[in-house]
Amino acid sequence: MSRRSDPRACARFGGRQGADFELIVYRGSREVAREYASCEDFSITVDLPPDEYRAIATLVERGDERPVTTTLPLEDLRIVRGAQLNINVDFPSTSFL
Repeated sequence: MSRRSDPRACARFGGRQGADFELIVYRGSREVAREYASCEDFSITVDLPPDEYRAIATLVERGDERPVTTTLPLEDLRIVRGAQLNINVDFPSTSFL
């Protein structure tokens, strides 16, 4: 089976209103950012100062933020001054609730 990105899948799995991508970023145990992007965008940008972070990513139902996928951990994120960090996040079909 080939890997595909299909914006229509966001509506299919996100219920009546579609899904949003929720990203929560932590420095140590402290939450430092909580950002949302439309699932159909396939992109989110978070500005963070240089440091080490971890994050969790979840697709949530638009409007009530109820999870539609399991949560994916993103560990050992290092932000370096003057550089961009790009991370690909994949929600496999088995992660949908």
